[in-house]
Amino acid sequence: MEHPHEILVIGAGSAGRYAARAAALLGKKVTLVESGPFGGLCILKGCMPSKALLRPAHILYQVNHHLHEMGLRLEGKVWPDIPQMIRQKNAMIQEMADDALHGIETTKGITLKKGNFRFTGPHAGQLDGTPVTFEKAVIATGSRIKIPAIPSLQKEWILTSDNVLDLEELPRSILVMGGGPVGLELGQYLSHLGAIVSLVDTNINWHPQVDHTLGRAYLDALESQGMAIYLGIRKEEFIIRGNTPIFRFQIADKQHEIPFDKVLVATGRKPDTEFLNLPAANINTSRHGHVHVDNFLRTSNPQIYAAGDVTGILPVLNLATFQGEQAGRNAALATPVPVRAPLVPIAIFTEPEYARVGMTETQAHERKIPVKTGMISFSDLGKAIVNRQTQGGLKIIAHAKTREILGVELFGTGASDLIHTLTVAMHFHSTIDQYQEILHIHPTFSEIFKYLIDEMTDSL
Repeated sequence: MEHPHEILVIGAGSAGRYAARAAALLGKKVTLVESGPFGGLCILKGCMPSKALLRPAHILYQVNHHLHEMGLRLEGKVWPDIPQMIRQKNAMIQEMADDALHGIETTKGITLKKGNFRFTGPHAGQLDGTPVTFEKAVIATGSRIKIPAIPSLQKEWILTSDNVLDLEELPRSILVMGGGPVGLELGQYLSHLGAIVSLVDTNINWHPQVDHTLGRAYLDALESQGMAIYLGIRKEEFIIRGNTPIFRFQIADKQHEIPFDKVLVATGRKPDTEFLNLPAANINTSRHGHVHVDNFLRTSNPQIYAAGDVTGILPVLNLATFQGEQAGRNAALATPVPVRAPLVPIAIFTEPEYARVGMTETQAHERKIPVKTGMISFSDLGKAIVNRQTQGGLKIIAHAKTREILGVELFGTGASDLIHTLTVAMHFHSTIDQYQEILHIHPTFSEIFKYLIDEMTDSL
């Protein structure tokens, strides 16, 4: 048996790498275990490869459908070279994975080991059958695809986010199951490249917490570009008529049928913990397998921490890296410190984009917080008008008494970048009156915040 490892980090995705480096920077000897390939979901199958392909797909759509709005004319039509797009994507992703690996290999105090780890006790496990002991550990194994149990959904129809971005030839028609970020982004990608895309979701109002008016306007903008969206579906089933697979469902009392060639399943992911044998380490999980953590990011075994998607708190990279750093730091400290609950901005990288941070009006009402709200359309914004990008809207939620900004949601061009403007303001507990004093360059998209807060503060 090897000598006990000071800190064992299981999983070398974003959360794991940040945990390992945080502990190593505090002088601990860290063993980082990865089953491979190296890089994690964001680099290999998620954030980066999808954005590498969304960009050319969005440009293709704009060139073929909106040049005339700017007084430009193109003779003929632009066509996608999908194999070339994928080659470029793969090259970029490999470079990012290599860079992440180099960062770990050059950090003093980290030893990277490849293999599958399994707990055998509260301070012990096996790495590909070799006994391993540790003083403290961090679980950062991430998540994996979850396929819903729908009768008659045949395996040969299924595409997922793990493989759809490697398709060099697209199906003619695609059914997308799930209206979250993955379904919307990849659905629009496929649609912009020329596939017939129909997206279905069981939620009646898209997302239960978001503003219904803003959310509906966002989905309308996506539908205007060719993707059909069906919300509130019930009694869903797959049938085959002749040689054609069909998805049949109801909305209210009306029955719908959608023929398709492939099904992109985007109904969520599940924690990648089944192989870990968590009970052997006295680690409690939810019924879905997520690892329970306290406000120190400790599991039910106080010597083992967890971070990232495996916790089920919110599966986004900015929170995963934050949690990874905090978990690694606490594992290295003699006395751990409570981990603050950060503001976590989120975005959907469609065109137009959607972004949100903080509390929604619905959440404020649930907590019995009195609010003052405002809403404005991008059609009132000078930069949006001259750029011919007026699809968009903004909503701000502020405390009715203290006037502190509590939440923001918006959709429109550049929403994923714009959201940081008010995220910073909210981090410092700015009120709408304090924000109103800030000057904004004209014309810019960020002026949308100034315009709306002027209205909310009855300013000129």
